[in-house]
Amino acid sequence: MPVPLSPVLFTNAAKRMIQLRWLMLLAAALLLGLLFWQGVVLPWGLCIQALATLALINLALAHGLFTALLHIHALALGLLADVLVLTEILALSGGAANPLASLYLPPILFAALLLPARFAWGLGGLSLLAYGGLFFWHLPWPVAGGDAAYAFTLHLAGMWLTFALSVMLIVGVVSCLSRELAGREAALAAAREAQLRNEQLVALGVQAASAAHTLSTPLATLSLLSDELSDAYADDPELAEDLLLMRQQLAQCREGLSRLRHDAEPASECLPLFDALATRIAGWRALRPDVVLSWQGRHSGGPALALDNGFWAALFNLLNNAADAGGGKVELEVALAAGSLQLTIINREGCLSEAQLERAGLAMLPSGKTGGMGIGVLLSHVTLSRLGGSLTLCNDQAGGVRATLRLPLMEMAG
Repeated sequence: MPVPLSPVLFTNAAKRMIQLRWLMLLAAALLLGLLFWQGVVLPWGLCIQALATLALINLALAHGLFTALLHIHALALGLLADVLVLTEILALSGGAANPLASLYLPPILFAALLLPARFAWGLGGLSLLAYGGLFFWHLPWPVAGGDAAYAFTLHLAGMWLTFALSVMLIVGVVSCLSRELAGREAALAAAREAQLRNEQLVALGVQAASAAHTLSTPLATLSLLSDELSDAYADDPELAEDLLLMRQQLAQCREGLSRLRHDAEPASECLPLFDALATRIAGWRALRPDVVLSWQGRHSGGPALALDNGFWAALFNLLNNAADAGGGKVELEVALAAGSLQLTIINREGCLSEAQLERAGLAMLPSGKTGGMGIGVLLSHVTLSRLGGSLTLCNDQAGGVRATLRLPLMEMAG
């Protein structure tokens, strides 16, 4: 059965067939020149006419002159021309006795690989009829000077040449098709992974929207109650401190819900890159006063960019994971490299297993927080991919886990 090629791969296969046909025409021209030099008697005008006909057809196929034909029909026309011209050449040079008759096989094989079965069977049947007809209708096998031993030697050389050509054609075309199909399978596997990831994210988005709608009213009620309790127990210092902490946590919850809408909107304000980064990191530190952040690299300046809001969510997910996994200590390295922003986040405790490293960012994995491989990494990976960047995780040689974010600055510009 034919290999189910995609339109792009099918077009590539058709182009390769055109290139192979040019090579075969060149080889045929060289062979005719060698036979002429050896003094072999052939109807040279008819042989040249046959090769010229095939060359004109191939030229028309190469320049798309058969615009009314689909790619599959153009490929079929080319293979049919190969068989007919080969038949003419054989009929002019000994018929079935010509060792080049086995060159019927490559076009049939390519038809079986690339075209519908009905055409492959049709071309195979036509080749059988043509080969059979060569036993009865052909010009005599050219023998130079009537030397039978020379003719036999020439026949053996032709058999070897035919075998070599068949091997090169079959191995070359089949190897190319195998590589293209392997690449397509890899692309399909990546597409399935991306589709699964997108489906998971859509489900998470629906759940997040539902949760935000559900939690808004209870949060407002709790905020009101905490304010009333603070007024009622203002004389109790310990309880007042606990109530203050409660109000702060409720404020963070309300801020998180408001960011669900804000982060979905594109950024419009252009700020110096490292100034914006320093400002956002300072805001994160205010929410995580328990974390000790060691910053290496620039703190200000840089190109003016409108940073996508999703980038910050991806960054803070990774910082929170590192802080939770690293016992409250995080190292951040900031740099510009090859026109991209590169951020390296390191926590010096714990490590990732091989399974976690292999699936990091590709699926939701259970997290014990020592490895920090929960849903946050998946969200960060998808967000950075959408922005044209990348996220890689590895175990640091000095201990702990290293997460590296790379973003092309052109992709970050809004």
